[in-house]
Amino acid sequence: MSGTPLRTPAARRQPSSAPQRSGGHPRRLNWVTVVIIAASVVGLALRLYQLSRPGYLLGVTEYDDGTDFGSAIRLVHGYLPYRDFIIVQPPGITLLMSPVALLTKGLGAARAMAVARVVTVLAGAASVPLTGLLVRHRGLLAATVACGIAAVYPPSIQSAHTVLLEPWLVLFCLGGAVAVFDGDRLTSSTRRLAWGGAAFGFAGAVKVWAVLPVVVILLLSVSKLHGVSKLPGVSKLPGVSKLPGARRPRRAASYLAGVAAGFVIPVLPFVIAAPRTFYDS
Repeated sequence: MSGTPLRTPAARRQPSSAPQRSGGHPRRLNWVTVVIIAASVVGLALRLYQLSRPGYLLGVTEYDDGTDFGSAIRLVHGYLPYRDFIIVQPPGITLLMSPVALLTKGLGAARAMAVARVVTVLAGAASVPLTGLLVRHRGLLAATVACGIAAVYPPSIQSAHTVLLEPWLVLFCLGGAVAVFDGDRLTSSTRRLAWGGAAFGFAGAVKVWAVLPVVVILLLSVSKLHGVSKLPGVSKLPGVSKLPGARRPRRAASYLAGVAAGFVIPVLPFVIAAPRTFYDS
């Protein structure tokens, strides 16, 4: 009797309760993962099916895709946008398509355009798992609805059938959102905020509409800087009262630095080469 350890009621209950917690949580997460994977497969299949229709892979279906991919072709042949020719968008899509445009030297422009369309399909389909990652903390229903809409939404499918700006804009915006959000609130990691800001900044280098989510996230950061957390009841919200005040300016600065770097680094060389034409464009 003297060598037998005493077991309190709490200690006797612990072995039976621990397996229940460890067994239930992974099952819920696994179902969410299954839904994200299944929706991603459906989304990719729908976009590939559209591209397989007659005339979609090698035919002419748009006007903008010719100018977007054509700007990349001219860039890899030594011509600078804004200085040597005019485009009316930021140079992000030109830079993204440049590796594919190199294929024109061996495959020709038509087949290289087909490769660019397949790459754009993959970028468009990537919006489905990124949406799932963004909402997975909300559970199975939220993941099913969000991923289902992202997979089958007709304008999203249509915009991914050729080289257009929208699939790439959405891709980088969703990637930035996954980086900067930790559940329902902004992450406390300055590194994640910087990388997420860089993704949003490059999204703006693809199409300027990325400024909208950039401003929204900035307002979320600024609201914590100017005393919203001191309002009645707000300080009791999860994560608000635990956030040290000294870290809030640092987090906002990291996010803005990432946004600035993501936009300025790819854009600045073209601005230097032809500042007036870039502004006019």
